[in-house]
Amino acid sequence: MIALGIRSISRLPLTGNRVRDDSSSCSGNVSITTQKDADALNDCETINGSVVITSAASGSISISKVQHIHGPFTVEGTSSLNAISVSNLETVSGSIAITNNGALNSLSLANLESIGGGLSIRGNGGLTVALGSLEKINGNLMLTGNFNQISLSSLENVYGKTQIQSSGSFSCSSLDKLVSEKHAFKGPFSCSEKESGLSPGAKAGIAVGVIIGVILIVLLIWFCIRRQKKSAGLAGVTAAGTAVVVGNDIEKGDEQEMPTSISNSSPSSQVSPSPPADVEAAATSSIPRKPVSPPPQAVPAALVPGDRASRILSNPDDPSLFLRPMPMRQPSESEVPMLDSYNVHEAPPAEVGRSQEGLFELDAGPVRGTHQQVMHHG
Repeated sequence: MIALGIRSISRLPLTGNRVRDDSSSCSGNVSITTQKDADALNDCETINGSVVITSAASGSISISKVQHIHGPFTVEGTSSLNAISVSNLETVSGSIAITNNGALNSLSLANLESIGGGLSIRGNGGLTVALGSLEKINGNLMLTGNFNQISLSSLENVYGKTQIQSSGSFSCSSLDKLVSEKHAFKGPFSCSEKESGLSPGAKAGIAVGVIIGVILIVLLIWFCIRRQKKSAGLAGVTAAGTAVVVGNDIEKGDEQEMPTSISNSSPSSQVSPSPPADVEAAATSSIPRKPVSPPPQAVPAALVPGDRASRILSNPDDPSLFLRPMPMRQPSESEVPMLDSYNVHEAPPAEVGRSQEGLFELDAGPVRGTHQQVMHHG
């Protein structure tokens, strides 16, 4: 049912329950509960009064012909109203209030360009607000609820306060262009969207925990690397020490097995025998403490045992090899090439203090003779 507040206008034709003038204007306050009440306004392009959709309204309400409302437009306290469409509405000289409609999920004011008062949309369901043609709001803009989408693409000026709070999937970033580029909000502006469920303190705690965890992991990796390097260094030192001990043992064994040096009239006669082959191989395979001495040279033939002239008698109890009595060795033909291998006769030496009487020669006899005799030539 439509309630009309009638003003005194002369010569206005009456059609049913509405007052209509010649310019397709309807005067009075309009209340809409059903779609039939909305259809009664099909001949009205302008309503000179308020329009109210009552709390008893349900389903969908569509007002298709009204273009101007010279008063407020209110939809409040409905529980079964799902959708509102005022598709040709262009201006509302008063305020628009759409509040506490639990089932309302669609509001279409596609051609609305100007609001003389404020716009308040609060406490509705998962509402999608389509205000793509809205350019100016002279009052406050208050949008609070479970919004999934808000279309304000043509908005140029909001002269009052702007406050937007969404608990749905709406994102405040969709208004960045209006805020930073068009500067549409002349008064105070605030926008908040659905939070992730964690408080700022919880988020800060998580961030601090992650940073501390990363630091601990880095320190643990550094400690493990340092420990590995230290273990490798100790292993190297142990191996070197073992090699030194082996080298010392080898040298001590060489000293114990080395015979007593030969004591001759010449300083160069001291000779050290070569170390055994197994000791020499062990010393080569290990790391010696100091360079190994070169092997000694071979003993000259003149120093072979048996030369009584080169022996120097010392302690008779000395068990040295070269100080023991040994038989005289006969010289070989290579050492005395002018004599054969039989007995050799020598001229007696001259006595001391006695002049030499003459020269002595050895007669070789026949070419293949085996005896020699002294020949004296006076």
